[in-house]
Amino acid sequence: MSGLIGDLLEGVVDFVTDIWVVRRKRAANGRPANSWGRDAADTVVFDAWVIGLSMLALTIGALMMFMLKLPLWLSLAPLAAVIVYTCYRWIALTRA
Repeated sequence: MSGLIGDLLEGVVDFVTDIWVVRRKRAANGRPANSWGRDAADTVVFDAWVIGLSMLALTIGALMMFMLKLPLWLSLAPLAAVIVYTCYRWIALTRA
């Protein structure tokens, strides 16, 4: 039970830290501050996209490796594309 509670607390701290980082980056760039609610909503949408795209990329990579018998380095291409896209979206989120 303590593992579940610890994981939940870690998730909450991670979420609050993400919002704090977004607000600090915007302030450092001289952008006007958004409300906490809008920043939280933007962070939730970003996290949902990251989780969904990561699951899709891992599924496609597994299919490429086990069903199509492609080599591992080629099967990791969808995951690499998701990593590049999420880095781009994180930069766009902190600039907005």
